[in-house]
Amino acid sequence: MSPEDVRDITFSLALMSKNAYDEAEVDAFLDRIEATLRGQDSLTATDVRDVAFTHPGLGRRGYTKDEVDEFLTQVAATLEAL
Repeated sequence: MSPEDVRDITFSLALMSKNAYDEAEVDAFLDRIEATLRGQDSLTATDVRDVAFTHPGLGRRGYTKDEVDEFLTQVAATLEAL
């Protein structure tokens, strides 16, 4: 996985906020992952596994949880391999 893979990832928007993560929180964490892969931050696989995002709030849509979780599993595996 490259920093560009992280920068270019897109997630579907969930239809219900209870099945979603706040977009801004996920985007900020993805920025940190990209920086880590560039050697400019120091996230670990454990940090990625333990991250918690809030729901986007009533009436707001956010990134689909399952897609984000699946991608973060791939990120954690990449960081373990480094």
